[in-house]
Amino acid sequence: MTLRKRFFVSCLVLLATIAAHAQDSAPAERLAPVYRHTILVTDLERSLTLYRDVLGMKVSKINQSGEDSYSAVFFNMPRGSQKRFAYLSGEDGRENILGLAEVPGLELPRADGIRTAAWVQTVADVEGVMEQVQAMGLELVEPIEFVSRETGTPGLEAGVIDFDGHLIMFYGLKRPEPKH
Repeated sequence: MTLRKRFFVSCLVLLATIAAHAQDSAPAERLAPVYRHTILVTDLERSLTLYRDVLGMKVSKINQSGEDSYSAVFFNMPRGSQKRFAYLSGEDGRENILGLAEVPGLELPRADGIRTAAWVQTVADVEGVMEQVQAMGLELVEPIEFVSRETGTPGLEAGVIDFDGHLIMFYGLKRPEPKH
């Protein structure tokens, strides 16, 4: 056997050994590296009018929250504050990408200065979403135009402050100009 073939066989044996060891030491079940973003809302049904009805997210499920929910510890709120939890899915089969934890009766802090976090998503009808957001009486962050790198067509990106003070940035392609 030539030196090159021996080296190749040695590499294959080493790779097979590493793969076998990795299988033996791998956990039976792996968790997703990123699961979802979760925000607190004071009225789940009201919030769904924006996230589901305007932004187009799908409700995967809504659960009742138990008194021992870890959310109380995690979000630093009184035990039993969380009543329900909605799992929202996006387009293209992206499941449970946003969680809405309902905490009725709690006053949530508002970011009046610099905003430190945002939910970002594309929408099919950006101008329609802007109109609906304004009709709901929500604060619209001034939109800006851009040109899509993928299509070369004009688009808009805008923001909205939801009912509980969360910032959402949404963007999409503009409606085509009517042809005369």
